[in-house]
Amino acid sequence: APARRDAPRLRFAPWLLRAVSSGRFRGLRWTDPRRRAFRVPWKHNARKDVTSGDLEVFKVRGGRRLEVFKVGGRGSLQAKWKTNFRCALASTRMFELLEDHSKCGDDPHKVF
Repeated sequence: APARRDAPRLRFAPWLLRAVSSGRFRGLRWTDPRRRAFRVPWKHNARKDVTSGDLEVFKVRGGRRLEVFKVGGRGSLQAKWKTNFRCALASTRMFELLEDHSKCGDDPHKVF
């Protein structure tokens, strides 16, 4: 009998573009009607108002939860998720940082 195969994993870039369109992640949305730029919420991990909803897009990639081994406290895990996300963005060579509002007090985000 042929070996059973798992469904192929969706690559990061197509997954991210679908996620932006889906409205599933709070703050992740298109910023222009032609769908050429989108924003990603980017709260610093040290903020006291960071919620799990603010981090959800960083925890999921390609439709699957990232497996990350916890090292240290909560902040280090959040930093690892964000680092993985940032590296995946860069590795596609499809996305360019257009605006960095990550230090904006009331609405920290980045536009790609």
